[in-house]
Amino acid sequence: MTLLLFLLLQSANPSLPAQPDTAAQAESPPAVAQSAICNLKSEVALGDSLLKHGFYTEAAQQYRRSLWLTDSFDDSAGLPYLKLGLSLAGANQLFLASEELRAAGRLQPGLSAPAQTALAGYYAHNRRYDLASFEVSDLLVFTRDSARRASLNSAMGWLRLQDGDVASAAASYELAGRPDVASALRLAKAVPQRSSTLAAVLSSVIPGLGEVYAGRPAPGLLAFAVSAGSLAWAVTAARSDDWVSASVIVSVLFWRFYNGSRANAVAFADEYNMAARRHRIANLAPRIAEPDWFAGTDSLLGYKVRPDTAATDSVASLR
Repeated sequence: MTLLLFLLLQSANPSLPAQPDTAAQAESPPAVAQSAICNLKSEVALGDSLLKHGFYTEAAQQYRRSLWLTDSFDDSAGLPYLKLGLSLAGANQLFLASEELRAAGRLQPGLSAPAQTALAGYYAHNRRYDLASFEVSDLLVFTRDSARRASLNSAMGWLRLQDGDVASAAASYELAGRPDVASALRLAKAVPQRSSTLAAVLSSVIPGLGEVYAGRPAPGLLAFAVSAGSLAWAVTAARSDDWVSASVIVSVLFWRFYNGSRANAVAFADEYNMAARRHRIANLAPRIAEPDWFAGTDSLLGYKVRPDTAATDSVASLR
């Protein structure tokens, strides 16, 4: 109707200027849009090169630029968010990396599992086993595939084992369908141990005896010698009516080494138990390997990105 009215007015008044053909203009993309597309491709390509060679901080900057040029509501932006998260994680900015990796999973649900698994791997590399366990637990909630659940339960068992929770690790390996590892872990938990309570009682009766019981004879003998010597010295001073010296000797030397012997006995007993457990678990190392946290991201990117592959030279070496 508008076009018909315009033609009637044009025929009635030929002096009116001809209007530009907006449809023709809309068909050809503007030069500005073409330039933006070229800039976006160059930013992404440079970011990929930096990420591949381990320049994580610089790669994160490039991916931020590319995401700024990309429509944030475009579903295809999930992969750049994944790359940005991996770059930030490689630069040891795990809090920011977790936000970007979760954003990648929200934009593309297919990226959620590899992104969270890689994030768990970075947490494990930084010995934050609690945060890594949280990510793996979250994946277990939404995973129904039996093979995938077995793999995640194995990863959970490995994380709990690194955190010292042998009982929970054995339970996780049992759920993963690895009863041999679970049984071996339960046997490792039952290794001969030293009772910290008994060690404290022994040091209360005879200073240093609890430390000897916990496997530390040298500190035990030192505590016994100082405690016995200071007590004898205090008795000698008291017999000489030098009560000031006697009280100082008892408070400064005797009580300090007496109480210290009890505390050390408990600590040494716990250390003995942990060392015995680690030694037993070390024999299981061939059967308890660290999970491959980055298999999913490797297949998506086409190259490996690891926490320990950060570049040590400058970006100029890429030119």
